[in-house]
Amino acid sequence: MKSGSFWIGGKHAVLSAIKNPKRKINKLIITEENQKDFTPKNFDKKIIIEIKDKKEIDKIFISENIVHQGVAVEIENIPAIELKEYLKNKNNSKNTVVVLDDITDQRNIGSIIRSCSAFNIDAVILLEKNYNPKNKMMYKSASGAMELVNVIPVSNITNALEVLKKNNYWVYGLDGHAKENIEDQKWSDHNAFVFGSEGEGLRRLVKENCDHLVKIQINKQIESLNVSNAVSVTLGMFRLLERNN
Repeated sequence: MKSGSFWIGGKHAVLSAIKNPKRKINKLIITEENQKDFTPKNFDKKIIIEIKDKKEIDKIFISENIVHQGVAVEIENIPAIELKEYLKNKNNSKNTVVVLDDITDQRNIGSIIRSCSAFNIDAVILLEKNYNPKNKMMYKSASGAMELVNVIPVSNITNALEVLKKNNYWVYGLDGHAKENIEDQKWSDHNAFVFGSEGEGLRRLVKENCDHLVKIQINKQIESLNVSNAVSVTLGMFRLLERNN
């Protein structure tokens, strides 16, 4: 394996990586039964394809125990875009981003990125210490969305929120104890939703830098939602309310 490259598995993740013109592909390994869906004529890139049995592919993902569906691809990392550079290209159009405050679980991050893609959110901002761009579980959980969403690592979430506000973003922090409900909000052309970890929620300084703290109304017998579920519900409600505003 080349230095700087890494493997990902699963049909959706692999196909999405191959289709991404920015993504360099080193090698594709498939089982015999997957040849029909992964033939060279289906790709715009020249790709080395090897046919191997499932046990050989299992060895690539042995430490992560990933369900690879008989498909694995060796890819090169794409350098992350910086926040200020991203915002420079978005100032003249409506835009909404998701911010993750100290969320560390790579499966959750991948699922959140998948939800963002589903609701046409094209950027996730998170702490660089919590982001491993080569994590196989994150790619698997994202189910191809890693190629569709800008992941923007930052050194400090509070500073990132200040940058967003200077660029005319309204910042909404999700907090189960908030007085305001998400369905009562009026949206601007530029919005940022901030989500905290399941155990700790939003940190104090992050809360203080939000323009509004809002909550999702759920059954009072349930303390909270899994953070990836909370993101999905929030973005779904936002898109519905946005159309009705």
